[in-house]
Amino acid sequence: MLNFYPGPSKLYNEIEEHIHEALESGILTMNHRSKEFMMLYAQVQKTFETHYGLPKGYLVCFSSSATECWEIIADSFHGSSFLSIYNGAFGKKWAEVNEKLGNKVQSKVFDIHSESRFSFSEEELHSDIVCSTLVETSNGTFVSASVLHELRHSFPNALIAVDATSGMAGIEIDWHHADIWFASVQKCFGLPSGMAVMILSPKALNKIQYKSWDKHYNSLKRIVDNGEHLQTTNTPNILGIYLLNKRVEDLAHHKPFQKLQDRMDYLYDHFIHHPNLRPLIVEKNVQSSTLLTLKGDEEYIVRIKKELKDHNIIVGNGYGIWKSDTIRIANFPAHTDEDFERLLNLL
Repeated sequence: MLNFYPGPSKLYNEIEEHIHEALESGILTMNHRSKEFMMLYAQVQKTFETHYGLPKGYLVCFSSSATECWEIIADSFHGSSFLSIYNGAFGKKWAEVNEKLGNKVQSKVFDIHSESRFSFSEEELHSDIVCSTLVETSNGTFVSASVLHELRHSFPNALIAVDATSGMAGIEIDWHHADIWFASVQKCFGLPSGMAVMILSPKALNKIQYKSWDKHYNSLKRIVDNGEHLQTTNTPNILGIYLLNKRVEDLAHHKPFQKLQDRMDYLYDHFIHHPNLRPLIVEKNVQSSTLLTLKGDEEYIVRIKKELKDHNIIVGNGYGIWKSDTIRIANFPAHTDEDFERLLNLL
């Protein structure tokens, strides 16, 4: 089955070999306080620094999913003022989690069809935590580096948190633009679901140490205290961590960022002229390089999904307000040009 679903999606090609290596190494039977696991953790930290440009002083941590990261952040900074900036269902859900867990939340909703330049009220500018989504998985838009740079400039004292789930490993990231980055690994990393990576800046580490709550077992403070000793709060997904380390090394070798952008440019231009499908996002400059949402007649959408599945190809359903009249197509590093040639021939 060829999987273009936007997560879990197609697994990367070398994963079977790397799983076999993990089994042979014995790491999967080691406990998370062992020297062997601590060495693996140190390798992941170094791999992100060496191969994904992570600055020194930033800490790599792990959780079960990006949605758990929402809760960890909201719980750890309970009572803080949150500003959620979003244009789709997942950004909205994150804002709702922040509010349900007892925080003061303001929301700034922007249009999906243009790159927004924000103006903020005095109250918004005094927010403690600013939340943004790098790639909105419900529609395929993304927040550019220039917009993130503006947010960093507008909120010099706040912690900026970015859900990078459909972007990390597929989009080049300037880590200085935010303090808390996190992503589930079943999307651009091409890994099985069940793990997320969280990356914390020195500024975040300082605020976590002195200004965060330690009420819950998986609080950021406990995660950081353990992470700084190359350990985790609970028994982690050791196979996932092993594969993550291998995958970041592979991605550095293959350099996917420009390739994904070039392929998305081709896909976008192709579907502008398609008789039955067209890009949901009108302005190309806000179209993510990692996820394309296509809009069409509802009956056609139902039929094309069925016919693709009959040919062993899965595409993503629409999501939220676009559930019935769109499909979503992942453009992740694990996908090849040959995969897309097969998909486009059928479409």
